[in-house]
Amino acid sequence: MTPRRWRRLALTLLATGAIACGDGGSSVAPPAIPEVDPREADAGGATTVVRADEKAFSQSASDLDFAGEANFKSGNLLFRRTPRGLGPLFATQSCQGCHEQDGRGNPPTRSDEPMIGLLLRLSVAAPGEGLRPDPIYGDQIQGFGVDATGPSQGLARHDGALLGDGAIGEGFAFIDVEEVHGAYDDGEPYVLHRPVYKIRDLSYGPFADGLLLSPRVAAPMIGLGLLEAIPDDDILAREDPDDSDHDGISGRANRVFDRSRNETRLGRFGWKASQPSILQQTAGAYAGDIGITSSIVPDENCGAEQPVCSARAAEEPNTAPAGLDLSDLELALVEFYGRHLAVPQRRGWDPATKSWAPEIAHGRELFFEAGCGGCHVPMHVTGTAAGSVLGDVDLTSLVQPATPLRALSDQVIFPYTDLLLHDMGGRCDPIRRETAAGDGCSEGPDCLWVQRCEGLADGRPDGLASGTEWRTPPLWGLGLVRVVNPDAGYLHDGRARTIEEAILWHGGEGEAARRFFSRLSHDDRAAVLAFLESQ
Repeated sequence: MTPRRWRRLALTLLATGAIACGDGGSSVAPPAIPEVDPREADAGGATTVVRADEKAFSQSASDLDFAGEANFKSGNLLFRRTPRGLGPLFATQSCQGCHEQDGRGNPPTRSDEPMIGLLLRLSVAAPGEGLRPDPIYGDQIQGFGVDATGPSQGLARHDGALLGDGAIGEGFAFIDVEEVHGAYDDGEPYVLHRPVYKIRDLSYGPFADGLLLSPRVAAPMIGLGLLEAIPDDDILAREDPDDSDHDGISGRANRVFDRSRNETRLGRFGWKASQPSILQQTAGAYAGDIGITSSIVPDENCGAEQPVCSARAAEEPNTAPAGLDLSDLELALVEFYGRHLAVPQRRGWDPATKSWAPEIAHGRELFFEAGCGGCHVPMHVTGTAAGSVLGDVDLTSLVQPATPLRALSDQVIFPYTDLLLHDMGGRCDPIRRETAAGDGCSEGPDCLWVQRCEGLADGRPDGLASGTEWRTPPLWGLGLVRVVNPDAGYLHDGRARTIEEAILWHGGEGEAARRFFSRLSHDDRAAVLAFLESQ
């Protein structure tokens, strides 16, 4: 953009409140637009793979050695299969059940369809005690349960069964959609879908007072090992909690407890950066989503007031040490698999001319002019990727000490994230008890628990993250999300049916960028989307 064009744009944005001057000054410095880097087409560095079909997210890092490929394939088998010891409570039957083709999950499309690729986190706000899990249902609603009436491992979907019946799923969560109508500055209309979350047919009694809900859709698995290998100091150097540079962006880190190391560490995984490592993210998902215990999360997901669940758990045929469902070797293999899922090569780059296709190049310029690069930081360099705390996989055993992961170390990568928390605005009303018609109620089988929120807020803190803060999601692979899973949605709950809708939901620290996008011409908006779809 020329200096004259930028000054004209800056005056327009200042007049409309889209951006503000730093330090009370009278001028606005244009956002930095990085020079085109020929390495960016290989977003995952040397691990990048060339694939753009439905299997694009399921490939191993391209520079794995023979032993690494064997570990990757073993982890892949475990990731896809239904493990022994399933449940008794669960949300899906395998890791692949949420991460379809290793990509995004998707919310249900009908109110009678159970949640599988989308889950609801639970908390209770207790006066003077902060947040805690619900005393009966814990920190996640589980819609499925195994057959509790005999030795059969058959599955049964929760359908309103009461305590003592065969199905012991905790309840049935579903979504109603409200339309939000809007228009761009040029008059072109759009319609967004705002989800309203509802729960019925609780098996073990009502939720505690002060209930908070947070929807979370399964995110793509690609590039996780590279993100884990970014040095902590590089991430923390971008923190700006008080917006000291007055750019309207105030990212901050989450800090969470690492079970395997028994210490508090930087959070970098999950929608609110609530997990410190792929290992803990994996073990937590096994426990919370599938009901599978491990040395990292050894407790069954049965509450003290869920006797049917506890009785069924006692019957499980555990074969791992200490009565666990998953051995450390199996957990290490799935961790290895998750760390080495490769990032696909971007589309639209011409290696001969070392340039992007014209529309993508124009969209890239607009992306950075809008300030999107303040959160979606393009480039990082990985450090030495440490081996698993569980040890190196050596055929049928684990070996200590673990050695660094060569394939993931010292890579120049382009994930377009800062891995920090940002306030995206919005608010949530307290959970209401309502009938299907929307009338207030207090009890009875037709009385639902209902959450309504404005914007992207979920109203549920998670570690240091507030109820309006979310970790910046990486953009790599964005243009292949619906190639891998045609039913996938975008954002933390899958509400956005297109990348365009995801932009339009931005608020808070993303509000200025959303306004910038809304003021663009149709062709300029298409260019921004072309850039994002090239990822």
